[in-house]
Parts: sequence; C-alpha cells; structure tokens
Amino acid sequence: MRYIAQLPDPLSQAFIPLLHGLMRKLVLRMGATMECHTLQEIRSNLYYLPAQPGAGQLPVVLLHGIADNALTWGFMLPGLRAIGPLYALDLPGFGLSGYPPGRRYSPIDEQVSVVRQLVRERIGRPALVVGNSMGGWVAARLAELDPELVRGAVLLNPGGAMLDGRLSWEPFLKTLALGDLKVVRSVYRQMFGRVNPALYLGQRSFQTLFRRDPVAQFVAAANEDAFFRPAELRDLRVPIGLVWGMADRFLPSGSFEFFRDNLPGAALLTLPGCGHLPQQERPRQVANFVRRFAKERVVPLAPAA
Repeated sequence: MRYIAQLPDPLSQAFIPLLHGLMRKLVLRMGATMECHTLQEIRSNLYYLPAQPGAGQLPVVLLHGIADNALTWGFMLPGLRAIGPLYALDLPGFGLSGYPPGRRYSPIDEQVSVVRQLVRERIGRPALVVGNSMGGWVAARLAELDPELVRGAVLLNPGGAMLDGRLSWEPFLKTLALGDLKVVRSVYRQMFGRVNPALYLGQRSFQTLFRRDPVAQFVAAANEDAFFRPAELRDLRVPIGLVWGMADRFLPSGSFEFFRDNLPGAALLTLPGCGHLPQQERPRQVANFVRRFAKERVVPLAPAA
C-alpha cells in the first residue's frame, strides 16, 4: 500500500482518465452510441443504448453523482436493456459535457432543467429516471417538479437530505476539497464498502476530479433552498425506489434515515457492505432491483389510439 501511494504523480494523474477511456470503449462495444445535444444552451454528451430485442420500451435515464460521469453505469447497462432504451447523460461540466454560458458549474435546478429538456425533446415520452448521489437528487427533484415526465424514479444513495441544514453538511463539503492524499485515502474508505487496492494508483486523478470547478463551485454555491424538506419527499406522486449501500460513510450521517422515513411507500433495497456507489459495487443486484421495480411498480402507459 505504501509503495502504491508513492507512485509518481504523472502516472497517478493519468490513471482514472485511462480507466474512463477503457470503460467508454466497453460501452461502445455493447452497442451504445455517443450523441451530442444542446440542452439549456449546454453542449451535453449522451450515451444511447437501444433496448434488447423483444424487450420493453420504457425509456431509462441514468444520472451520475458529483465528480463522476455517465460511464459509472457501464456495468449495469446489460442488465437494464430488458426494460427499454437507455440514456446515460453526462451532467453539465462532467464527463464530456460542457459548461453553461458564463459559468463553470451548474446548480441543481439547472441540472433538472437539462434532464427535463432531454426527456421532452430527445426521448419524447415519460421515462424511468435512475440516479446516484447528486444524480439521485436531480431525479427526485424532476419527479417533484415534472411528474408527467417521470414514470418512476430509483434513487441510489441520493444526496440532498435537509437534515439540520447547511450546518450538517459543512464537514462533508469541507471533505470534498480533498486537501491532501491522506484525505483522499480517507474518502476512499468512506465511499467504498471494500476499497479495491488499484484505486490507490489513481489518488492524484481522484483528487483532481473533486478540485475541478464543477465540484468546487457547486459546493461553494450550495444553498439550503435546494435541499429536500420532508414534506417534499412525502408529496412525490410517482413510484419511488430507494437503494442504499449501508457501508456509505461519504454522505452526512442520517441521510439514509431521512430518505427512508420520508419515502414510506418506496420500494427499498439495502446492501450491507456496499458503499456510496452501488452501481459499481453491486451492479447485477441493483440492475435486478431496477428491473423488478419497473415491472411491478411502473404502470404501463395506455396504448396510443
């Protein structure tokens, strides 16, 4: 471990971009195509994968978390194609997507507007929206504000719990600065149920991801008005699924209980020993849950006249 931590910085800086490049090649070999769309004046990258032959036609929109990108869903894509066509979006400033005009980050409400336009104009019909962390926050906001666009939402360790306001989030927000590699290694242990030793090769590139403007400026501009109040979750009018990696110590304490208790009718999957990224740590189990959720909770649309 000590030897890995002392690998030269250039190798460590290149490690995660190299992994992303390999995952992109894998996703494209699955049959996905890359599309570029202008959404809310932002050049937005989208991976589109058609449904498998004979499958359903419920569109599935996949939204990643902070400092991540759409490739985080790579291992889940084969298991989701039975539901319908898949749309994995790089949110503004992440992956291969650009920035909004005159700014280098997007607040939650702008991210919701980007996804809203994607569903309305590119997909053209209501979708099942699946989001992790910040992406779960966006998915739940879209379900609240535009339920006619959302057939259902599955939230994987979502962010945005009000808790005790910004005060309860301050330690988390400070951690995101990743001041040195000791903090990086601590975040690894908070984020993952079991840390793959190979991750230590990419400490510098992981640190760089969190220091970029889309993260740093998003954190600096975080406003309590964007966080969920209990009543907002309880009033959601679409089917909700909640997936939680129970070894997640990345989000502030109490986040799981906040969502569990304020989404009393949600389908629930808890994953002991799994951390903040269930789509990476337990892709098959999560994909099975999403397929069951789509089959059992999402009411089919009436056929067109």
